[in-house]
This record gives sequence, structure tokens and C-alpha cells, in this order.
Amino acid sequence: MSSHDLHDAANDPQYVVFPLRRARPKLALLEPAAAPAPTAPSVEFVIATDATDFAQADALVRRCYDWRGYRVGALTVSEGETTLLARCGGDVIGTITVRGGVRARLQAETGFAEHLDALRKPGRRLVEYTRFAVDREAQTRHGLDADLAFSLIERALLIGHLSLGATDCVIEVNPRHARYYERRFGFRHFGAQQDCERVGAPARLLHLNLDIPPACIVSDHGALRRPEPRLH
Repeated sequence: MSSHDLHDAANDPQYVVFPLRRARPKLALLEPAAAPAPTAPSVEFVIATDATDFAQADALVRRCYDWRGYRVGALTVSEGETTLLARCGGDVIGTITVRGGVRARLQAETGFAEHLDALRKPGRRLVEYTRFAVDREAQTRHGLDADLAFSLIERALLIGHLSLGATDCVIEVNPRHARYYERRFGFRHFGAQQDCERVGAPARLLHLNLDIPPACIVSDHGALRRPEPRLH
């Protein structure tokens, strides 16, 4: 650039060689940092293995049954039983027991013996689901809005079908709840309503043919195959 150009530039009111004052940056209103999204509570499903697990399951069953006015017998852990627990934040908030009909007498035999005998045919294996309880207050306390009952029964069906090789399963339920099992899992009424002396309430026996697994466990867990029979 020539001296003439510099002179003209120096006399140009629109030209500034360098600013005498630095422009202040515009300060935007700073939004407070967003709080991290709360972590969704997680439920862990485990199989009871020790005295503490069984005691927690028993305590939950007693609490839920007492609230409904049901009787509940003393806990006995028998061979052929599998107890499933649902835990959240250290609390047991759900439980269900799968009882095999080969090594253990089924509780439903007390009132529905003839119906169960009709299911005991060559090549068939029968299981029942019992001591089912869900702590609704604990669900609310932990902020759980999922259908915990569905998740427990779904896993119990998998245990019966895959682990125990069951072809049929039964469950005694209060008649008010029968529709839920029919709609969600495909259970069917099996016999007339009776009074269940064990809990002191009316009961219906529901049956499910596990040779045709419910759509819920097929869709969630892929094609289900029963394990090959073990050699004894």
C-alpha cells in the first residue's frame, strides 16, 4: 500500500486502523443447567436361593394376603418349587412360586383334584402358580408404572415351559381377577367356582396349555423350544 493510499485512508472517516475500544460481547442470559433426567427405576427378577430370599417372599405374601383378608399358611419350601422375586431398590415388591406336579403335591388338588387328574395324562407335565403377590404401595413409592404382575407371570410361564418342561399350568385366582389372566395370557376357566379353604375366599381354577405358548412370551423371547429330556 502506497503512502498516498495510507493518507487517504487516514482521512477517511469510515476507516479505522484498529479499534480504540474493544466491542463488548453481548451477554446472553444464561439458562441454569438442566437437572439430569431422573433414572428410571429398574426391577430385578431373581430366583430365591437362600433363607433370606424365602423369608422376604413370605413376608410380602402375608402382608398382601392379610390386607385382602385372606388366610395364608406357614411357608414350606419343597423340592420341585421355584420362587421368583421382583426387587427394586433393595425391596422385594413381587413374588410368585412355580410348583411342579411330579415331586410336589399341588395346592389346587385340595379343591380341584378331579380337574387336575384329568390333565395328568401320559406325556403331559403339570405345574401350578401359587403364592403370588405384588406390593402396589412399593410400586408407587419407587415410581413404577409398569404392569409388574404381567412381568412376574410372564417370567413364571417361561420357567414352567422352558426350565420345567411343563405342558400344562394351572392357577387358582379370585373370580374378580380371572378376566385379567384370560385376556393377558390366554388362561381358560377349568371347572366351577369353589370356596378355597386354604385362603378363605372364592376361587376359580384357570388352565393354560403351554404346548401353545402365550403370544406375550413368544413375541418377547422369540421361538420357544422345550429342552431335550435329560437322561437319568
